[in-house]
Amino acid sequence: MPPSKIVVSDASVILDLAKTRLIESTLALSFDFVIPDVIFDQELLDLDTYSPADLVRLGFTIATLDSNGVAVAFAHYGRNRSRLSLNDCVALTHAKIKGCILMTDDGPLRLVAETMKIEVHGLLWVASLISEHGTCPKERLIAALQQLHDDPSRRLPRDALADLIHQLKNNR
Repeated sequence: MPPSKIVVSDASVILDLAKTRLIESTLALSFDFVIPDVIFDQELLDLDTYSPADLVRLGFTIATLDSNGVAVAFAHYGRNRSRLSLNDCVALTHAKIKGCILMTDDGPLRLVAETMKIEVHGLLWVASLISEHGTCPKERLIAALQQLHDDPSRRLPRDALADLIHQLKNNR
């Protein structure tokens, strides 16, 4: 079996995974999931039924940039400050330097990552992989996605969520 691919995540997907209790199903996939330390320390404080310590206990790795990486992150921020936060730029830098997949549902971050030729995916990708690999019962996954679909604070496009829910229901 080939070594697992590294996925570096910003806060957006983790917050939705926590809200829907899909953290364990995600971490059961054959990837190494990484959270940049500044995102872990500053943005993942309210995770519903999870604590930040739970994320580490369940399998997320917390990563730190070295001084050169920090300089690169600040350079990205200088070029993109109207669209991205410094923490977005830290996640972007981790993905670029380490050749990782960037996991985000932040539209501007996705656009910048794509222009930099970084592989980028979001929660819909993770949900598809959860279904494909059976790390969560399909009915539970559908209910979780429906919860996000019905949440007025969701970040994901309603139509894309509805399409995935429909696809999962029809492939039972």
